[in-house]
Amino acid sequence: MEVKEEVRIPELFISPELIERARREGKTLVLYPTLKFSCLIAKRFRAELSEVPPEGGVFTKVGDVDTYIVFRAVGSRFCGGDRGFEDFDFPIKEPERFFPKWIKVNPDLSGDFGYV
Repeated sequence: MEVKEEVRIPELFISPELIERARREGKTLVLYPTLKFSCLIAKRFRAELSEVPPEGGVFTKVGDVDTYIVFRAVGSRFCGGDRGFEDFDFPIKEPERFFPKWIKVNPDLSGDFGYV
């Protein structure tokens, strides 16, 4: 799902230790907030330090570190059980409306995002 470039950048709370690590290693910080629409709505988050910028995503800088936010909304055909989960890109007409308002990333690349 493509999020338009003109989407507002969320408020970012990135650990100073992580920013320093990215700077020292010369890497790009990539944030992956994901909304999962299944039996319930769930938030998933992961972050990584990457040698190569991702395709797509919203670009910003945190300090002097290139940072990309790659937002996705996914659905699940089944709700676990014997069939497990089968994810697919969830069609949203205006994905920028679901884009997080804030993202927090800890030194160990764990984190969270939210809307209030």
